[in-house]
Amino acid sequence: MKLDYYFEFEDQFRGSRKEIKSRLSSYDGLINYILKNIDSPKILDIGSGRGEWLEKCQEKGLEATGIENNSQMTSYCQDKGFNIVPGNAIETIGKFESNYFAIVSAFHFIEHISHDEIYTLLEECRRILKPKGILILETPSIDNLQVSSRTFYLDPTHISPINPDGMMFSIE
Repeated sequence: MKLDYYFEFEDQFRGSRKEIKSRLSSYDGLINYILKNIDSPKILDIGSGRGEWLEKCQEKGLEATGIENNSQMTSYCQDKGFNIVPGNAIETIGKFESNYFAIVSAFHFIEHISHDEIYTLLEECRRILKPKGILILETPSIDNLQVSSRTFYLDPTHISPINPDGMMFSIE
């Protein structure tokens, strides 16, 4: 696969950075809640991609760190001035201290990893989140017939669709 394939794929099929940032406005209330209720909140974004969430958090005054495995996207985020840690998320997350982050997010990430890796990720998220911290997992919805029958498989890096009931069971 050529180096810039996934970057171009995101632009074509997920949407422009501007469009994604607009979609992320649905989390503005959550960001405002965190800003009002937690001193010096820190955010960790797993699988940061082009950095739309990092940018949004920084614009709101949050200290945001990202983890990204794709070297082109890592460079892109670094060029934009985002705090990005290159590397495998499952390996990298273990390097953060316990009870450190107010929010840990993973937008369109968990469908790219195995069930065992999801379980490890959830355990690590529990460890690094502050008490009453918030975990955001956003993934394509299998409840949408278009997604479950067609568009999920458009991305060749997707491993398996995530069942929301099974995910809730794992989280609980």
